[in-house]
Amino acid sequence: MTQVALIEDLQDLEDLARRLKAARRVAVDLESDSFYVYHEKVCLLQLSTEEEDFVIDPLAVKDLSPLGPLFRDPAVEKVFHAGDYDLVCLGRDYGFSIRTLFDTMVAARTLGAGRLGLAPLIEEHFSVRLEKKLQRANWGKRPLSEEQIEYARNDTHYLLRLRDLLHAKLESRGLLREAQDEFKR
Repeated sequence: MTQVALIEDLQDLEDLARRLKAARRVAVDLESDSFYVYHEKVCLLQLSTEEEDFVIDPLAVKDLSPLGPLFRDPAVEKVFHAGDYDLVCLGRDYGFSIRTLFDTMVAARTLGAGRLGLAPLIEEHFSVRLEKKLQRANWGKRPLSEEQIEYARNDTHYLLRLRDLLHAKLESRGLLREAQDEFKR
């Protein structure tokens, strides 16, 4: 597995945003502190391309606006798993609107999968067992542990390959249009 890049300052984020301009697609996830505070906020943003994984600390990098063009770009597919909550948080905290997305949970549901969670889908398709014990961790607490960074990275590391498998199944079963309509909703 490739090394994860931890982004903790604006210059590194600006460099990342420039590099991602060439991406055709980016896997996206986030972690918030919703279980620990009354007014929740995004505490971690994870992005993966086919080659690299990034974990962005928005508590250290206060200005995430360099990523706005990426999220708005219709030529770049953004891949989420169960992205409804993420879309709300990204809009609420940063004013980001997301264009051109693929949601692996929606795709799996459209295909009639029995288990829709990310961990079961990754295990089924890649024989990799993701540890989910940190799912309800306090992501607003710093410093982040290596275990937290690895957990966060794994939420996007496999998403693009999972997207490809599910996309092919949707296409072969004539369900791609139905899934795409749901992505738009």
